[in-house]
Amino acid sequence: MNPADLASRGVHPEEGGKLFIWLNGPKFLNMGKDDWPHEPDGITTEYEDVEMKPAVVTSMVQSQCQNVVSDILNRYSDWYKLQRAVAWLLRLKTFMIHRYLKHETKEIFTGGCLSLKEIKTARKLILMKVQESAYGDEFSKLTSNKKIATSSSLVKLCPVLNEGLLRVGGRFQYTEFSEDSKHPIILPSKHHVTELIVRKYHEVNHHMGAHHVLSLTRQSYWIVHGIRTVKHVVSACMDCKRRFRKTQRQQMAPLPVERLTPDKPPFTYVGVDYFGPMYVKVGRSQQKRYGCLFTCLTTRAVHIEIVHSLGTDSFVCALQRFMSRRGKPEKIFSDNGTKLTSGERELRAEIAEWNLSRIMNELVQKDIEWQFIPPYASHMGGVWERLVQSVKRALKSVVKEQLLNDEALNTLMTVTEKIVNDRPITKVSDDSRDPEALSPSQLLLLRQNRCIPRGVFSKNDNYCKRWWRQTQYMADVLWRR
Repeated sequence: MNPADLASRGVHPEEGGKLFIWLNGPKFLNMGKDDWPHEPDGITTEYEDVEMKPAVVTSMVQSQCQNVVSDILNRYSDWYKLQRAVAWLLRLKTFMIHRYLKHETKEIFTGGCLSLKEIKTARKLILMKVQESAYGDEFSKLTSNKKIATSSSLVKLCPVLNEGLLRVGGRFQYTEFSEDSKHPIILPSKHHVTELIVRKYHEVNHHMGAHHVLSLTRQSYWIVHGIRTVKHVVSACMDCKRRFRKTQRQQMAPLPVERLTPDKPPFTYVGVDYFGPMYVKVGRSQQKRYGCLFTCLTTRAVHIEIVHSLGTDSFVCALQRFMSRRGKPEKIFSDNGTKLTSGERELRAEIAEWNLSRIMNELVQKDIEWQFIPPYASHMGGVWERLVQSVKRALKSVVKEQLLNDEALNTLMTVTEKIVNDRPITKVSDDSRDPEALSPSQLLLLRQNRCIPRGVFSKNDNYCKRWWRQTQYMADVLWRR
């Protein structure tokens, strides 16, 4: 009596009479309800089989649809191409529906380029699917005109449902701005479509920074935890990595033993370098002077000598003055400069002559070891290069375009040496119970060097004929800097 048996089990050609039930149904359907056959005993109308529950079938279909939608959204890596792909699918869907319902398809545009209306419809559908997958509970409650839970991540945004999209609420309903500006569309932080939108704004605006891109997206979209998402997308941009990423730096080698030997006097291990030129007034002419900086590698103290030229004789004289005041060092480090290498040769020759002379046995000279850093490796001389930079910056800010004589320059250079040696080389604490910060002057003098200049010197002294007042004023400025 089941018409479906004819299709599933087949019918013999000689049994053509059975086709009546296929075309018209069972005969008892034309009779009264009382004449219908009764159900056999033991059969219930309730569905006890799990696979036959309609709720499970519906959830399976919904999950499959969600998977299909997510596959389509994750398939594309460009926001514009994703909109075009969804627009083509919507056009195909509309065409198939009209064809199935046997409607006129002439009104449906089945060829040519996509229109702007179709692109906007596809964009709206994509954003709706993204919001439904990320904020399903909020979406359903706002659809039924209920308040969202206070534990929701969107409660601070006061979301409203407008034309099927979750938008940021607020008090700008009566302004004349566009709808996107008044109520931006809410997007989740961790979603592929959100990253596509941020990437589109980043590329269209010529790879601007994270805060600039975030301000542009806020004109239409409100991304939850927006700055975090934008920074993640910008940091993954390959073009930005190629153009703006810092080059890797070579890891520095361990410090040499000369910088870690605390049980020897200051200036036992010395680094030396030149800086300048500085112009001085000699009669009616101007001449160049250079600074020769000696620094102790252990205490970071500074000793500055003025040399009149870059020749070997001037350097040897400066080195002799340094050793007469600070003592003879055991090892000297310097750049691989011509003036320094030639000075080292002459110094060795002179010391050899000193050792040949018959001096008292207790004054027998010891040779000085001189070590040059490799050529074009100025980073290995960072100990003295950093101090040269500090001295040059202070002198340029004070001297500027002024002309000094040799005496004033020597005085100013000595004051500069004192100021640099008074800098702290340990941490300066804010706690009054902690000891005072250590400076190179304390290691050299074993006491504080509080020689603050006496008197009041104004800016007019800068052009005074008395050199000591001019020098003192510049020393005051240098001290303040």
